[in-house]
Amino acid sequence: MTYKIFGLPTHILVIHLVVVGIPLACLATVAIAVRPQWRAGKGGAIVVGLDAVAVVGTWIARQSGLAFFHHTPGLAASPQVIAHKNLGMTLIWYLLGLLAAALLLVLAEKYERPPLTTIFAVVAIAAAVAATVQTIRVGDAGARATWSGYITK
Repeated sequence: MTYKIFGLPTHILVIHLVVVGIPLACLATVAIAVRPQWRAGKGGAIVVGLDAVAVVGTWIARQSGLAFFHHTPGLAASPQVIAHKNLGMTLIWYLLGLLAAALLLVLAEKYERPPLTTIFAVVAIAAAVAATVQTIRVGDAGARATWSGYITK
């Protein structure tokens, strides 16, 4: 993966897509979980596609973050950067859970399995909340690692 784009670390550019994309994917997943008519037809497939894009974006952010970490001297010595890196490495698993929950929900709706649809709707909402919370945690750790030396109390 390219370490820099236009002279900026790729990670700095990619994270903005993730920070916006993941909450949107989570909101869309919650929307189809609470509105059965929205998950029928193309609506459910669009949300599953959006969740898949969020997974890919998260993977790109992860790879670009690792490249940034390994190409920038001194980052390994910062506890705040290490905390951000460790949290960031877990985020993809939350997004994979969100994608799986949305896919199962849409499939249960398509094949008319009402008890499973209800269970998967609850699981999808839980996965969306967990993914959003983890995204906030990762972003907060990254912001603290970046700006802690510049902002004083």
